[in-house]
Amino acid sequence: MKKFLINMSKERKTIKIIEKSNEVETFNNKEIFLLFVGELLNRKKILTMLNLDDKTTLNITLLLASYKKWGIKLLNMLEGQFSLIIHNKNTNTLYIAKDKIGIQPLYFTSMNNTISIGSHVKEFYKVDEIQLSINPNALANYLQFGYILQPQTIFKECYKVQSGEYITFDLIKNNKQKTKYWLLESIYNEKKIVQNESIILNTTHNLLQKSVEENRLTNNHGLSLSGGYDSSTLVAITQQQSEKKIDTFTIGFHENTINEAPHAKAISDYLGTNHHEYYFTAMDALKFIPKMSKVYDEPFADHAASPTMLTAKLLKEHNIKNLIAGDGGDEVFATAEDVHFFNKIATTPTFLKKLSSLPLEYIYIDKVPFLKNYNNLPKKLDKLKGVLNAKNIAHMIQVRNSIFLEKELKQHIKDYNQPIVTSFDAITFGEHSETVDEIIGTYFKTTMTDGELVKSYAAMNHQGITLSTPFLNVNLIQYMAKVPASIKIKNGIKKYLLKEISHLYLPKKLMDRPKCGFSIPLSSWMKNELKDILYSQINKKRLDEDNIFNSSSIINIRNQFYAGNEAYKYKLWRIFIFQLWYENFTININKG
Repeated sequence: MKKFLINMSKERKTIKIIEKSNEVETFNNKEIFLLFVGELLNRKKILTMLNLDDKTTLNITLLLASYKKWGIKLLNMLEGQFSLIIHNKNTNTLYIAKDKIGIQPLYFTSMNNTISIGSHVKEFYKVDEIQLSINPNALANYLQFGYILQPQTIFKECYKVQSGEYITFDLIKNNKQKTKYWLLESIYNEKKIVQNESIILNTTHNLLQKSVEENRLTNNHGLSLSGGYDSSTLVAITQQQSEKKIDTFTIGFHENTINEAPHAKAISDYLGTNHHEYYFTAMDALKFIPKMSKVYDEPFADHAASPTMLTAKLLKEHNIKNLIAGDGGDEVFATAEDVHFFNKIATTPTFLKKLSSLPLEYIYIDKVPFLKNYNNLPKKLDKLKGVLNAKNIAHMIQVRNSIFLEKELKQHIKDYNQPIVTSFDAITFGEHSETVDEIIGTYFKTTMTDGELVKSYAAMNHQGITLSTPFLNVNLIQYMAKVPASIKIKNGIKKYLLKEISHLYLPKKLMDRPKCGFSIPLSSWMKNELKDILYSQINKKRLDEDNIFNSSSIINIRNQFYAGNEAYKYKLWRIFIFQLWYENFTININKG
């Protein structure tokens, strides 16, 4: 597992390594301290630029030479997934930086005359000067989305370094400054490519092939295979590039409506991979869901987290060191839902939207006994009002994806007072971006970065497996951002270019089928196999002891769900996952 925690005394201006795994590289002399963990995909290119030997040069040596030549601008040169810390002792400057996409986690806090930096924020309790406490406003953000958006964390005064960002600490003046060295929106704001479709398709195909080759980090690599376009295309390209059968892995379900395993098996048979499949059951859920709190640094309620943890376990059992996964396919190649809806709202004059939302201010559905629990009606009306009043598409998506009303959060969480500032608030697009760009760009910077990538990276890292994401190659992203929306989604066909690439390897009739999506029978499991453990986490005694939630309102959510109201399913799930996480966190604190 890649893991580190360091602490800097602002007064002595010295760094103490509290813990680090073998994968973490460091360099330290009288002038500079460097810490690096991750993968450099363009290592050979930088070695050539610096006239260094590939066989004898460690990554940390390469980065030291790069910093001496380019200073902090070296970040613009690096491609891959990494965390980088540089302490320039001559200038008393500390830099902490994260890769452009934000694949690898990096946290920091600055309090009590100390700066702590690490890969796992929940382990900051190991620093004597730090007292971790739950941030009620961040907890509200978690309940809304199922994860906590950059730059916040679940703890007060602890933050995430954001994607494509470095933070400069001036140790003399005792201040810090954030700098974005790579910004997704700026790419979408560039002029669109004016080329014919065949050239665009060929260029995209070549970029994807190159990315897959770069992301095959070891000979012991495997791929997740769902049978959908994203994973199937990656498997097809990887198998073509390999001299032997590659290993593919599928998680199936006995519930036919959500089971994609037969489709994955058909793809595997056609391509001739060494295929492994495992059917995830309620007993597996009972085993893995309580362990999520040990894998994920913060409360994390993605329904696919536990099957992803199982995948990681299977990979380890088969001696797989590197998982090549399809994260980012929807965002890079454009699975943009409701384009017409968003475009219509965005282009409607502000005064008309305000006029339309005005009557909703005076409709109090939640005061009507029959209607307040009917088909989630109060939340739907509140969302409609929020969408009409949103200042841009990013905020429309933020409103649509949240599951609690603001007044509900104030009712449920003690000491909650206002929403936190997140990546949603910083998203801005320019004149050359299209509606499709704004939709997929927003999901890229929120759901994909803080949801999908966290889910995959944490599960793999926990088992010592390196995650590779070919769709998130920066060159591919930058090219696709300049492809017109009319080609990304052509004649209503989403991910048109990716599908055309896929059809070069796989028969169209094998691929064209309704998409199931990766899901689990959540409601059934909570009502049966998980019920006892859920009640052990959500009861008056436990809630009163924790003193985080208002016990009566949380128990009402539990009771409404078990009375048959499915509208409370996801709300209850997120509270349940938080309770499991918080219990594990307090156990670790007490041990510490």
